[in-house]
Amino acid sequence: MRIDPLLTASPVTGAVRHVTEDLLKEVYLAPLGKPFALQDLLTMDHAPWSESFSAAPAETIAAVEDGLLAVMRGTRTLDWSEIDLSTLPEGRARTHLVALTDLWRKLHGFPAPLSTWAHVLRSNASDALEALPILNYVQCPFADPAETALADALLAHHGPVSDDAALAWRNSATSQDTFANGALGAIQAGLGKTATQVSPDETIEIFGLRDPRQEAEFAAARVQSLLDAGIVDTPAQVGLLVPDDASYQRALEEAFDRVGLPLSGKPMEPALRDTVGELMTLLLALLERPAPRTAIASLYIAPSMPWAKETGLRMAREQMDYGWSRTAAEIDGPARELLDALRPCSTPEQLLGRLTAIAKAAPEAGLWPKLQAIRTAVVDQIDWSLLRKIASPKPSEPSGHNRFVEGVSLFAETALPWRPVRQLIVLGLAGRTWPRPPASNPFFTESEIALIREHTGLHLAGRQQKMARGIELFRRQLCAASEATTFLVPACTLGGEKLAPSTGLSLIAHMMGFESSEKAIRDIHAEVQNLWPVTAETPLPVPSGGKPSVPPIGLLHLGSDLLRLREDDETGHAPQSPSRLETLIVSPLAWLLDELGAKDRTWGPETLDVMTLGTLLHHVMEVVFPEGTKAPDQTMIANAVPAAVDDAIRRYAAWLSTDAWDTERQSLLREAYNVTSNWVVFLHETQAEVLHNEISLAGDHGGLLLRGNADCLLKLPDGRILIIDHKRSSSGGRRDRMAKGWDLQVALYQAMLERPSIQTPLTDLVAQGSNIVTAYHTMLDGTVLSDAAGAGLPRVEHASIDASKQAMDHLAQVVAEVGGGTIRLNHEDDAAALKKDRGITAYALEDNAFVSAFLTSNDEEDQS
Repeated sequence: MRIDPLLTASPVTGAVRHVTEDLLKEVYLAPLGKPFALQDLLTMDHAPWSESFSAAPAETIAAVEDGLLAVMRGTRTLDWSEIDLSTLPEGRARTHLVALTDLWRKLHGFPAPLSTWAHVLRSNASDALEALPILNYVQCPFADPAETALADALLAHHGPVSDDAALAWRNSATSQDTFANGALGAIQAGLGKTATQVSPDETIEIFGLRDPRQEAEFAAARVQSLLDAGIVDTPAQVGLLVPDDASYQRALEEAFDRVGLPLSGKPMEPALRDTVGELMTLLLALLERPAPRTAIASLYIAPSMPWAKETGLRMAREQMDYGWSRTAAEIDGPARELLDALRPCSTPEQLLGRLTAIAKAAPEAGLWPKLQAIRTAVVDQIDWSLLRKIASPKPSEPSGHNRFVEGVSLFAETALPWRPVRQLIVLGLAGRTWPRPPASNPFFTESEIALIREHTGLHLAGRQQKMARGIELFRRQLCAASEATTFLVPACTLGGEKLAPSTGLSLIAHMMGFESSEKAIRDIHAEVQNLWPVTAETPLPVPSGGKPSVPPIGLLHLGSDLLRLREDDETGHAPQSPSRLETLIVSPLAWLLDELGAKDRTWGPETLDVMTLGTLLHHVMEVVFPEGTKAPDQTMIANAVPAAVDDAIRRYAAWLSTDAWDTERQSLLREAYNVTSNWVVFLHETQAEVLHNEISLAGDHGGLLLRGNADCLLKLPDGRILIIDHKRSSSGGRRDRMAKGWDLQVALYQAMLERPSIQTPLTDLVAQGSNIVTAYHTMLDGTVLSDAAGAGLPRVEHASIDASKQAMDHLAQVVAEVGGGTIRLNHEDDAAALKKDRGITAYALEDNAFVSAFLTSNDEEDQS
C-alpha cells in the first residue's frame, strides 16, 4: 500500500477514484491470487530452515512466507530472475537469499495483491478495458520497489490526466495539502520530522482510560456530546481510527449501538470462528489420552453433532455433574457410532479409522478436509503435536466494508482513511500501536540487508525504514481531521495487562512540550465526574451493600410442603438420603436449594479432591475385599491393590492415568495400600466375613421416605451384622459428633432396616432376628466407630450413649417446619456453634453462596 495513494480521474465523467487492487483487477482482468502452498515444498527442501520446520512447522511456514514476500516486493518486476547473485559474497546472507530465490522459482502464482500487480506489470496499455489516467503523480519515498514499478507502469500505460483536470483538482478543497489550525495542524505537518514545538490547545485532547471497552464507551459518548453541542452536524463528520484488534470492533459495536449511532465501515463479512478446526482439535484431545469431563462435555455441545442441541446440552450437564451421561449411554444410531469411536488411539490405523467413523457419523461437521490433511501427516507413527498444529482453528479474516454516508466512519490501523472528517478520535494509543514496532526480518540482519542491497540491488526494508513508514502512515491518517483530534490512551488490556504509551503518543507529547507522555494524558478517573468531557451515568448503589433483605426473625414462609418438591417415578415424590437430611439439620436453606438444583454449575477441570479420592478408595475396597470370600492376607493385598487402583481410575477418573498426574497416582497407590492393610487386620482380628458390598437400603421414618447405600456388610462370629460406611477422613470429628449425640446416619440406617420398603439380603437378616451394628470405618487412621450395639467388638470404639438422639430430635422439628413450608435461616455464628456444640463441620454453609448471603445477624435479632 502506497502512503501517497494513486488517484485516477475519469476522462469521461471527471470522477476521481483511488487506484485499488479491485479496480486494477477489473480493468486488467487479473487472475485471482492464491495462497502460497509451502508445506510440501518445505518438507522436501534441504534449506537453512529444514531443522526449524521439523521442530515447528507452522511457525516456520509463517516465517518463510514473510521472508518470501519481502524478497518479492523488493524487486521491480516481481520476477525471481531479476535477482543477480553473482557479486554477493559467500556467507549467511547468500545462503538464505539463494534458498528463498529457489523456493520462489518453484512456486506457481502469487497471493493477492501481488498476483494483480504482476499481471499489470506483464500487460500492455491495450490490455486495459478503460483508461486510468493518473492524477497528481508523485514518487512515494516510502514505497517498496514493486509498488513504485506498478505506479510507473500505470503512468506509462495511461499517462497523466489532462491539464484542465489537474488544474480543477488542485483548485478543489479535497486536493490541497492543507492542515488543521493550531496544534493539530502542526502535528499533521511535522510528526516524525524535525519540527518546532507547538503549544497545546483545544484541537488536541488526550484522555487516559481504563481499557479498550471503556475507550469504546467514551468514544460513543464523545460523538454524542459533539452532536449535542453542535460542534458537528452529523455523525458522518466524525471518524474513529481503531487498532486492528477484534476486541475493539466488538466493544465499539456494542457501545455505539447503545447510544443509537450508526458505524460506517464495518466489515461486510465479520471474522468467523473455525468450528471445524475447533472440533478436530477437540477430537484429537479425546483420541490421544483419557480426556477430562470438560472435553467430553464440550464435544456434546459442539455444533453439527448428530443429536439435537437440547440433547447435547443435557448430556453436557450430566457429564459435568456426575462424570458420565445417562442420556449419552442410551443414545443410538450415528450418534452411538460417533461416541463409540471416542477411545484413545495408539496406532495410525486406529486414529484414522476412528476419525473416519466420526466424520461419517457427523457429515454436517465438515471434517473431511482436515481429516485429509491429518492423513498425509500420519505415516509410521502418530505425532500428536504436529496433528494439533494442523488441526488448530484458523478464524476467517473479516472482509469487505459496509460504507455508507450517514454513519460515524471507521478507519483501519493499516490503511489511509477513506474520507475526510471534521473530528477524529484515535483509540488504543498505547502498547504496540501507532505505529506498530517493526518485526525483525526472519532471515537477514540489518547489516546483511545493506550488503544485499549493495551487491544485488534487491531492496529489502530494514527496521528503520519500516518504522519511518509506520510513523508517516500515522501522520497521514491524522490528516483526515480538519478541526480537532481526540486521543484515547488505555492503561491496560482487557486481560488487565499494563500498557505503556505508544511511540506515536511519545512523539506527539514531545512536540507539545511535555516532559513525558504521562504528563500529556488527562486521566478522567482522577477528576470529578461532572468535569468529564462527556456525560456519564453512575450506577445507583446496591441497597444494604448488596446484602439481601431477610425477615428479622429469620423465618421464610413459602406456603407449601417443601418435602415434595422433587418427584420420583416410583414413589411420586423422591425419597431423602441420609446425606440430604444431614444438610437439612445444618441448614434448611442449603437443603432447599439442593432440592431445587440451585447450585453453582460452573464448568471446571477435574481435580483430585476429597470426593474423587473417596470414590476411588471405595472402589478399591470393593475389589480387594469381594463379597462371600475370606479376608485376604497381606501378600494378597500387595498383589491386588495396584490392579484395583488402575481399575478405579479407569472407571471413575480416566484423566488421572495421564503422565501429568503421575505423582498423584503414586500417592493414591500408597494410600490404598495403607487403607487395605489396616482393614485386613481388622477383618482378621474380628474374624468378620464380607457378606455384601454396596447394598441398597430404603424405608421410612415417621412417614418420611428414605433411601441410601451401605458400603459393606460384615458377619461376625457371634452372629451380629456390622453395617460399614467407609469414610475417607480421620476419626476425630466423627467421634466427637457421636459422643454429643448428633450423628444422624446411624439412626437412619436403623430406620430403613426396621421399616424397609425394599427386600434385600440385609432386610432378610433383620427379619430373621439378627443383631445389627452400624459403624464407620475412617480410612485415614484405620479406626472403626460404632453405635452402642458394637460393645465388646475388638478394635471397635462404640458410643457410650445414643449417638443419634440429639440429631433425630432436631430432625423431627426441622421436618415439621419444612413440611409446613417454613425455612429457618442460619445465623452468622452457626458455623462455629455447630462445630463446638455438635461436632459438625458446616460445609453446607460454605458450598453455596446463596446460603452465606442469607445469614441473619445479631443486629437483625436486636431490631426484632
